[in-house]
Amino acid sequence: MRLRSWVTPARTLTAVVLGGMLLAACSGGSAHPSASKGVVTFAEAPSSPPNYIMPMASGAFFSYANIPDLSEILFPPLYVFGVNGQPVLNRALSSALPPVFSDGNTTVTVTLKHWQWSDGHPITARDVIFWMNLLSAATDPKAPTIGSSNSPGPGWGGAVPGGFPENVTSYQQTGTYTVVFHLNHSYNPTWFGYNELSQISPIPQAAWDKLSSAGPVGNYDASAESRVSIPGTSPLQYVPADPGTATSGALGVAQFLNLQSQSLGTYATNPLWKVVDGPFKLTQFTTAGFVKMVPNPAYSGSPKPRISAFEELPFASDTAEFNALRSGAVTVGYLPVQDLGQKSFLETQRGYRYNPWYAFGFNYFAYNFTSPTVGPLLQKLYFRQAFQSLVNQPQYIHDFMAGIGTPTVGPVPTFPAHNPYVSPLEAKGEVYPFDPSKAVALLRQNGWTVHPGGVSVCAHPGTSAGDCGSGVAAGQAASLSLLYASGSTVLTNEMETLQSTAKSAAGIQINLSESSSTQITATVFNGCSPSTPCSNWELADWGGPGWTYLLDYLPTGGNLFQTGAGSNAGDYSDPTTDANILATHTAPTYSAEIAALYQYEDYIARQLPVVWMPEGPTQLTMYKSNLSGLVPQGIFNELYPQQYSLGKG
Repeated sequence: MRLRSWVTPARTLTAVVLGGMLLAACSGGSAHPSASKGVVTFAEAPSSPPNYIMPMASGAFFSYANIPDLSEILFPPLYVFGVNGQPVLNRALSSALPPVFSDGNTTVTVTLKHWQWSDGHPITARDVIFWMNLLSAATDPKAPTIGSSNSPGPGWGGAVPGGFPENVTSYQQTGTYTVVFHLNHSYNPTWFGYNELSQISPIPQAAWDKLSSAGPVGNYDASAESRVSIPGTSPLQYVPADPGTATSGALGVAQFLNLQSQSLGTYATNPLWKVVDGPFKLTQFTTAGFVKMVPNPAYSGSPKPRISAFEELPFASDTAEFNALRSGAVTVGYLPVQDLGQKSFLETQRGYRYNPWYAFGFNYFAYNFTSPTVGPLLQKLYFRQAFQSLVNQPQYIHDFMAGIGTPTVGPVPTFPAHNPYVSPLEAKGEVYPFDPSKAVALLRQNGWTVHPGGVSVCAHPGTSAGDCGSGVAAGQAASLSLLYASGSTVLTNEMETLQSTAKSAAGIQINLSESSSTQITATVFNGCSPSTPCSNWELADWGGPGWTYLLDYLPTGGNLFQTGAGSNAGDYSDPTTDANILATHTAPTYSAEIAALYQYEDYIARQLPVVWMPEGPTQLTMYKSNLSGLVPQGIFNELYPQQYSLGKG
């Protein structure tokens, strides 16, 4: 899961036993209404307005702005995670009872609570089947490409080849409120519960099972395909429509909902989005990112909302947000690190309280391994080692983050100190600490003529020892473009410092350019692959935190680094990584799973599939002193506006 507003941290991780299953935690400055009695306003991250409402989002829309800040408030997942700031299953807010594993962990039974949609219809197993049918259609590689460029439907940012739903050979409704999943392997219940079943969101089949806005609701998701049980394949086999005809079946419904989700101007009026099961329903939405939600009186969970409205406010920059915070116009905002000296003023003169928001994740930015020009260079481990050795994480923390943060070492968060998932290697600190002399040595040892202050070039092309490596041409310059998110002073300072250090120390030229974080994610997660390379970016930082373990609550890395994974920015691919990740999924016991996790994280820490950047709080939250129910803030960046209440103030 990507993006909020600052830099990322990690937080505590524990293990619990639930239901007999071990579950391990795993335009700114525009005027907005001031917070008033009953209305809580929430500052969005700079240049990061929500732009996708359906919970089934592709990688391009797989962001905090869209999932925990919008869709999960309206359409919560089947299983909700996070309790009082702890990374555990939230039984109270989940619409299903804990899953039951049987048949050697190859069969899973899910029983729903008797909750209801806002239109009065019950939430049944049919709504889970509806999600599964659409998810299978949206992610199936056999699906025909019909219609718009978004085919075959919305896609799924949590998709991992061989993972959910491909690892489900069949699923069926066995009762009004019961669904049974048959798996293609015996999986560790911890991993399958926290990283696979966590991807399910019941969606209202009786309202959304349509092929067009004017068309009737039907059972289209269950038609035009034949259900099969072929080990290792999706449970859907498609019967292609005649050329030129509209797509029917689950794929057609998925495509229709995807297009509706991209019609931002209709969110507040579209009948589809009025049928919700979350604590709030949407009443206003602008394309600039202003969101207003009011309580859903039919919400089945507890507690019921106690505020009259929850509003999310867009800002183009952290400076614009701070100006609104300083005026007292935001109930829940964030203090940009460069304005940390204003904390006392906000507390004494504007009635705010301070609470850093920590989440379980880590910070990074991405290489584009498919780039036709620099991809072959980025694929060389020696170059990634040299590049990482030019990233001065301690300096960034000291100079730009007010000393609040820790260096990122690998894919498993190292903060706090007693995180049980941190391997001994990661616990020692950076594997590749800041060392410009090492960067220079690595380049020279691998065929480069280094020009500190200039631009280094490949002097010895070829694949022998001491050569630059396959695909790197004679005379190729060490010149890279780096696209980074606008609006954050911290990120701008980091990027400009890295640019200066890389050139002066090792002759690596970094050409910086800015864009909004939503535009960057749309650029990076846009169907690139080794067979369809992307030439419009080389390195990209959409703003921190880079990743929070959300929808994949156990930090096993499949969503991030497995070949072909939906959130694998830059298409890193390595067979050893794939095998290590698979071992974390199938480990028979908890101790075996921890051992497999250590092996995976140590390998990734050494292989550097991304550029590690310092971790810090998700944001330095400032909230009005008369607001209760906000703290502790969500360990997975989740929001709980149904818990908020406003006193006098």
